[in-house]
Amino acid sequence: MKQIIFALITTLFLTTAQSQVIQSRRLDVDPADVAKFEAAVAKKNQMYNSKDDQARWITFQIMTGPYAYNYIRTQVAESMSEFDVLDKAGNDFWQKTVGPLHTSVGNRIWAVNTEMTYNPTVAKQVNHRRIIYYNVKDDKLNDFWRYRERAKKIWEEMEMENRVGVMTCLSGCDGNWVQVRFHHKDFTNEEEAWENMPAFAEAYNGLFGEGSYKEDLERLRNSLMPNGRRIRHHKRLPELSSSWR
Repeated sequence: MKQIIFALITTLFLTTAQSQVIQSRRLDVDPADVAKFEAAVAKKNQMYNSKDDQARWITFQIMTGPYAYNYIRTQVAESMSEFDVLDKAGNDFWQKTVGPLHTSVGNRIWAVNTEMTYNPTVAKQVNHRRIIYYNVKDDKLNDFWRYRERAKKIWEEMEMENRVGVMTCLSGCDGNWVQVRFHHKDFTNEEEAWENMPAFAEAYNGLFGEGSYKEDLERLRNSLMPNGRRIRHHKRLPELSSSWR
């Protein structure tokens, strides 16, 4: 029990220390309203979320899964205290223009895990995301993070060109949910990255010992709850999002 509590505290510390926090919700939009919805969000973004001193919002379109072609709307902040700041003018504009065109579903707060996130030397600003959602057992957190930490070291050794963001859920989730977000230009670039998997496995075994790649993958699989691995694709919509920082 003490080991489990320690792992939970350690994981929470890793995800909150010097990291961004992200508040997200799903927006369900009737297909007939998509054009009007996107135009209204783009206008709101231009007026209230395009300057450095304004709240930063990013809009993704869901590309796969049961909610495909709906949207994820996320507020990116440096600390949770920013969520206390009410943008009354922006919110009023949203309610009048965008509010009637969608249904807002759920709300979750995520923390960027800077210890596990891989940032390439030259960061590319791309809009395609392949996201793996993991739900990790309380007593298997060490096995889960063992693979994630080692994978980051291999990406650094290989100087991989694509960013891999890692976020853990702080509120709104049932269980230890983690997002691993692979950044790509498009599906073609994603396929090209998959072609490097044999070299990744070879480098993994070379650094951590023969058979370690297979062993650690098995540990990761066994660390998950039932149905604890889900893959989705999202597309960032630049016109509906704050600029890069």
